[in-house]
Amino acid sequence: MQLIRQLGLALLGAQLFFESSIAVAHNSYQPEIKKRAPPEVENWALYKYWNSQIETSPYFCEAGFSADTGSLSRSGNVRSLSWGIGNCEEKIVSWDFKQTPIAKGEVSIWKATLKVKNSDGTEKSSKEVALKRGSDARGILFGANVQQKLSDNDNILGALEAVVQNDEDGDPEWGNSIMPFVQASSLEKNLDSYSTQSLVNDAFKQILTAVSVVHGEGIMHRDLKPENFLVDGSILKLIDFDTAFEGDSTNAFNVGTRTYAAPEIVAMKTPSGGGYTKKIDVFSLGMTFLVMSVTDLQDDDTRFLLWKELIEPNGELWPTVAKVSTLLKEKSYDVFSDNENLLTVISTALCTPDDRYDDASAFQTAFNAAI
Repeated sequence: MQLIRQLGLALLGAQLFFESSIAVAHNSYQPEIKKRAPPEVENWALYKYWNSQIETSPYFCEAGFSADTGSLSRSGNVRSLSWGIGNCEEKIVSWDFKQTPIAKGEVSIWKATLKVKNSDGTEKSSKEVALKRGSDARGILFGANVQQKLSDNDNILGALEAVVQNDEDGDPEWGNSIMPFVQASSLEKNLDSYSTQSLVNDAFKQILTAVSVVHGEGIMHRDLKPENFLVDGSILKLIDFDTAFEGDSTNAFNVGTRTYAAPEIVAMKTPSGGGYTKKIDVFSLGMTFLVMSVTDLQDDDTRFLLWKELIEPNGELWPTVAKVSTLLKEKSYDVFSDNENLLTVISTALCTPDDRYDDASAFQTAFNAAI
């Protein structure tokens, strides 16, 4: 999808939140291209076709959502969004519009304050939060609902509130997701902190745990990559559910990020001709593990070239486990030295979907047994 550019993965203090252009409208999502790929990739027929089709591809997954309806007010530089008025509690989230946002683009993220007032107007509570706000109301609110649903897991960043602002016709105009305020930065910005394979493996176990929970709820994330995990101390937290999909399969191919997207997304088909499944997330997880383990793959061009090879080695789509294993072995990556079992496990995450792990839980079981 468009290689989703910097939306600054910051949830404060340091850069937090997504270096991805979190979903643009759920019915016409066209991701942003960060940079041109190497010539070998730009001239790759499959890649060129995907790029040409994706710009006009409809977004098949119209997302439903549940949200409170809020009203916006202004006082000087301060913007306030209020909801629950007339109930026993009123909630107000306020932010300084002139401050530098944590991230700004089609989706902005602001440091804000969430206050809860009693019916008599007295303040019940007040705390700092992160406010994610944008005109892709359905995408943001659907993502917030997913985060609310999964918020009990330590490896997933939850959402506290989902609030919609409607236009004069009553249609969703602005989506607002209110999340815990976390001082953190992205895994992508902290890859050099994982200086040993043991540290990488422990971190990747957390990643597999997070995605196993997501898959266990019947949800595909569809944009897994290091940028979409926060490093909060020793804990990794999965974020950015705006393009997630709840269901067994779909044919919406305008999702994901170049160098992490599965072959089914790029080819815009599956070997069987049906829709793709959670297996697309498994491929993205396999790429994430390689990037965490192999320093050279943290370079965009190098990663682009490996991604192309994995999708269509020797010009043949849908490579077997054996073919992927041979390809990776020829790279002489240290991570696989003296560990043939791990090589097989990662190859099974990156091969044709017919032979790939069904979901993150199956991948997790195999990974834990191999290390």
